[in-house]
Amino acid sequence: EMGPYIESRGMIIIEDEELLKDPVKFTEKLLELKKEMDEIVYDCFNNDPKFNQTRDRAFLNFMNRFVETPQYMAEYCDHLFKAGIKGMSESEIEENLDAVIRLFRCLHNRDIFIKAYTKHQAARLLNKTSLNTDAEQSMISKLKIESGFNTIQKLSRMFTDMELSKSTMEDFRKKNKGAEFKGVEINVDILTSGIWPEQNVHPC
Repeated sequence: EMGPYIESRGMIIIEDEELLKDPVKFTEKLLELKKEMDEIVYDCFNNDPKFNQTRDRAFLNFMNRFVETPQYMAEYCDHLFKAGIKGMSESEIEENLDAVIRLFRCLHNRDIFIKAYTKHQAARLLNKTSLNTDAEQSMISKLKIESGFNTIQKLSRMFTDMELSKSTMEDFRKKNKGAEFKGVEINVDILTSGIWPEQNVHPC
C-alpha cells in the first residue's frame, strides 16, 4: 500500500509544470515529501527495514522518470551554498545536507549529479560566492561515503588548489610589500589541469 501511495504523491511533483520551471522549488518539494515519508516509516512502522526499502524504491521509481532530476538537485545545492544556508546554525546546515544525501541515494544517474555539482562548485570557488567553506567540505565528505573517493576526488582537489592559490598570492604580495603589480591589481588562481571543468575561453 505504501509504495504506490508514495509514487502517486511523487508523480504529482514531477508532472507539475510550474515546479519543472524552478529547480530549487522542485527539489524542495522532493525533500519535503522525503522527510514526511521518513517520519511515517520511523514513527508508524517502527523503522522496519522492509518499509525503508519500499520507500526508497518508490522514490527511485518516480524521481528517475524525470531526466533533469540530478541536474535540478545539483542546482538546489548551488543555491543552498550561495544563499540558502544564510542565517542557519551549523546543526541546521548539517540537517539540510543530510536530507539532500538521503535523496541522492535514490538517484539512478548519480554521475550526472556529480558532474553538475562539480561545475557549480568550480564556479562558486572561482567567483568567491560560497557562504560557508566548512559546509562545502562537509558535503564532499558525505558524497565520498556514498560514491567513493575516486568519484569525488576532483571536488577535494579544487579546495587544495584554492588554498595553494591563496598562500601563493600572499607570498607574492609580501615580496612586493603589498604594492600593486606595476600599477595593476592582480589576483591569480592556480588550477590543476584536468581537475577543473573546462571553461569556454573568450577570445582576447
